[in-house]
Amino acid sequence: MKKTLLNILYNAIYQIFLVLIPLITVPYLSRTLGPGSYGIYSNVNNVIQFLMVFCSLSISYIGMRTISKIRAHSNKEELTEAFWGLWYFQALASSVMIILFIIFLLFIHIKYWNYFFIMLPFLISAQLDISWFFQGLAEFGKVVLRNTCVKLLSIALILLLVKNPQDLDKYMLIMSVSTLLGSCVFWLNIKQYVAKPVKHFYKFQQTIKAIIILLIPQIATQIYTALDKPLLGMFQSSTQVSFYDNSQKISKIILGIITSITIVMMPKMAAEIKEKQRVMLRKSLEATVMLGLIFAVVVMINTKEFVPFFFGDKYLAMTDLMFWFTLTVVIIPLGGVFANQFALANGKDKEYAIPVIIGAVIECIAASILDIAYGACGALIAILFTETIVCVLRIWIVRKDYEFKYVFQDIPKYFLAAIITFACGMLMPSLTHSAFINMAYKSILVMLIYGVILALLHLELNQDIVTVIKKIIKR
Repeated sequence: MKKTLLNILYNAIYQIFLVLIPLITVPYLSRTLGPGSYGIYSNVNNVIQFLMVFCSLSISYIGMRTISKIRAHSNKEELTEAFWGLWYFQALASSVMIILFIIFLLFIHIKYWNYFFIMLPFLISAQLDISWFFQGLAEFGKVVLRNTCVKLLSIALILLLVKNPQDLDKYMLIMSVSTLLGSCVFWLNIKQYVAKPVKHFYKFQQTIKAIIILLIPQIATQIYTALDKPLLGMFQSSTQVSFYDNSQKISKIILGIITSITIVMMPKMAAEIKEKQRVMLRKSLEATVMLGLIFAVVVMINTKEFVPFFFGDKYLAMTDLMFWFTLTVVIIPLGGVFANQFALANGKDKEYAIPVIIGAVIECIAASILDIAYGACGALIAILFTETIVCVLRIWIVRKDYEFKYVFQDIPKYFLAAIITFACGMLMPSLTHSAFINMAYKSILVMLIYGVILALLHLELNQDIVTVIKKIIKR
């Protein structure tokens, strides 16, 4: 249990770190590179990120699940076969994609072709990325430590070397090479875990089937998560896009924290028998909902003061957008529990894929209609509607494989506590002219109120939290 909590902590810190990096670098780069150069990077990077999907072939999901199951039996021979046999799929797909891309760039001189060459290390990094192996082993500390060091190095190089718009190539090279370096470091002590390479793919037909099933939702996810802003930009001004984009930044940080639970729990769920999964699913769901609700409440009651404090007065118009977008920190992780921890962990790849594909279709249709009429507000409505549908589908599609009444037994109580806490927070007056002090005291008070209400409700999770705290104190 302690190792699981540490893994959740490690991954939470790393997820926060990944989201915080843009908050540090983007203001600097937007001023240093200018909109023109930074726009070139965005266009090139979007293409590269899409191609990386075809390089990885969903092996990160398949590998994490497979390795976690083998780890439970402590079979090094099978572990060796699984690692090398799965990585061969990844290596072959990446090699083909890289070669085809280079040929394309050499013979068809597309716009910004020289920058695409600079970004090739991104694709090579996808080929060498074996972080899924260590995640399957529940060695999240290694993943976090190594990648954090690489990211810090990249930030330092950006601040030292990128000084004007002409340094765009330097920035791209730093980003691509640092990503490649982050993948390479995992190979340094791989011999500690596996033996020499095998000469065959791992369960070829079974793995190919899983790759095809999971590749489709990954492509759909790219459409689903990245299409909303380009679509809005087609119909509305860049200002509307800016408001919409910035309204999501804080929620994405929070989502990184909460999603870390899902990422850590997935390999653990895969390794457990069905009866233990039943209990783990309930506890994980309650922990996810509890965190999502309190984070949402804290952000929502502070939105009016936070926007001008953090973004500036020019962004006051996005206050309502940020307020309502915060609902995603509850909706997305709630569905993620059933998608990642349950469907993927139990090999239900079709059940994992269907909601995402449907979500991609709904998002395209809804955004196309609403963006024209309502701008950023329309884009917000579209994404909230889509995420809600996806969440419901993720819960419904696997309903026969778990006990709905048992798993959701205490969930209404968490929502009741959150509603009462939200009402109290909205009624709190401002104490000073300092936005920071006002936000700090309101945040602390609502968290205390939320905690007291949960304690009074005598929830099963309360005892688990107390037990864990006692164990940590004793050690």
